[in-house]
Amino acid sequence: MHTHGLAGNCRPVSRALAGHPCIDRAMSRYRSPAIRLAALARKLRLSTVLVAAASVLLVACAAKPKVDFYGKDIACEELGQHWTLPDSSGVTRSPTDFHGKVTYLFFGFTSCPDVCPTTMVELNRVKHLMGSDADNLQVVFVTVDPARDTPAVAETYVKAFDPTATALIGNDAQLAAMASSFKAFYEREDGSLPGTYTMTHTSGGYVFDRQGQLRLFAPFGMPVEQLFSDVQRLTLEPKLPVGQQRSPGCRVTASG
Repeated sequence: MHTHGLAGNCRPVSRALAGHPCIDRAMSRYRSPAIRLAALARKLRLSTVLVAAASVLLVACAAKPKVDFYGKDIACEELGQHWTLPDSSGVTRSPTDFHGKVTYLFFGFTSCPDVCPTTMVELNRVKHLMGSDADNLQVVFVTVDPARDTPAVAETYVKAFDPTATALIGNDAQLAAMASSFKAFYEREDGSLPGTYTMTHTSGGYVFDRQGQLRLFAPFGMPVEQLFSDVQRLTLEPKLPVGQQRSPGCRVTASG
């Protein structure tokens, strides 16, 4: 029997000694190129399967839909970007005064029988759910009835619900400009008795993020738990450098 070039001190042996170190080394050298290529192909097929599986996983992750806010996303509608209005102390306020906090701004009047007090109560419940983070939500009340809602009346009203709330009271021209900035609606309706009237107005609130960018419209009647969720999500967003706003990813439409 020939050794077929066995290395070291290996001697010719019978096939019954398969598994002996000398035999194993000989057989490893003796394997034909076709056998080695077949083994390589098996490894490559395994690698291809692993890469394909990883690709499917990445595509599945990329295709996972983002979690939307419960409120209506109005970040692309360019509302409430620039406004000023005096507060109950006569200090002119603007969005920059509330940077660093999530701000809920709504229009109403102190004689409102249902929508306005309900909104204040629900905002108070949201703050209760926020616990120690309650100060991160700023409530801003804009009166649409400056004739009756004097600064003192408006302040007393909001503070009865929330000691940290801010009341804004402007004259007719200031109020009209403010409402126009938000595309908000308000109108006086005369009552059945002489000299009496009420106000109809947009119900719901405009929610700003901590950079002062208007992000959401929360309709009246929105469940407290959903409003709390939206406020918390805005609160937990990373804070951007001063003067920088988060890009909402709005689509640009060509004109003409």
